[in-house]
Amino acid sequence: MTAAKNFKIKGLDRIRFGVEKLEDALRFADDWGLIQIESDHDNSHLFVTIDNSQVEIFQADPSNPACTPIGSPSGMCEMVWGVEDQASLDAIATELGRDREVIIDADGTVHSQDDLGIRIAFRIAQRSYVPFPDTQFNSPSQPKRVNSRAPRYKKAQPYEISHLAIGVDHAGEAVKFYLERLGFLVSDRYADRGVFIRCSAEGNHHHLFFMNGKAPGTRFNHLAFKVRDIHEVIFGGQHIDSQGWTTFAGPGRHRVSSACFWYFLSPFGGAWEYAADEDIVTEDWESTDFAAEAHIFTEWTFGLEKSDGTLRGPISQSKAQALED
Repeated sequence: MTAAKNFKIKGLDRIRFGVEKLEDALRFADDWGLIQIESDHDNSHLFVTIDNSQVEIFQADPSNPACTPIGSPSGMCEMVWGVEDQASLDAIATELGRDREVIIDADGTVHSQDDLGIRIAFRIAQRSYVPFPDTQFNSPSQPKRVNSRAPRYKKAQPYEISHLAIGVDHAGEAVKFYLERLGFLVSDRYADRGVFIRCSAEGNHHHLFFMNGKAPGTRFNHLAFKVRDIHEVIFGGQHIDSQGWTTFAGPGRHRVSSACFWYFLSPFGGAWEYAADEDIVTEDWESTDFAAEAHIFTEWTFGLEKSDGTLRGPISQSKAQALED
């Protein structure tokens, strides 16, 4: 029996960020294509994607544990997971309550911590599917787009939050809580570097990536947003670049997960990523251990020299360490 099917966790519903430079963070989120829907007297600002994936941004406050980022002056303060129904929410609260504090808000959101002390929360999912036309591509002798130009985007409008990456001291240990207590599944591994896990048998290739960080401790590495197609990755990235933000890696295409990507350094203590055409998997997916070689981060990319054999992109911030004792 797979616990994930009982808990019915659907994906990341909201990420809460505490930042040192609030105005910079708000400008970046707006440039990124998120839509601000509200702010309140506590100086908390809520942004959404098309499907209502949410990013909450506020001034970091070391005196307030709920507003203290993990591992860095700016970074993630809490990850909020969406679940399908109240029965699943109640089951998660019961499971976590066996050995750790669980707090339930007036709105029913369940708050707790994982084994590393990362704040986690669960609520009835607020994301919802919003239809949009599939991008049509022309292949040799197999045209799908006829008498019509390919789409153009002035800037990206992220459709949904895809996944979150976190650097830790020991990725193999960090994932155990999610696998054993919440029923997550391993999708793939970078051998001796990190583990890609997903919250449900069917859906995104991964929702979390834990990697062995070079620097000691636990810290936010990057947050990925799905956009509609590779055109939007490119147009979105060009817009972000035009606003003065710095590329971290990309554009390119991952070997693991197959997603097209473009990462930018952000005021959130790590990178944000545009991603498109990620692998969608089922319980029949066969996980693979990929050797962490220079080419493994990307099948192709621009702006990253790979000929010297050096690891690039987020994986460059990892260290070699056995994932299992």
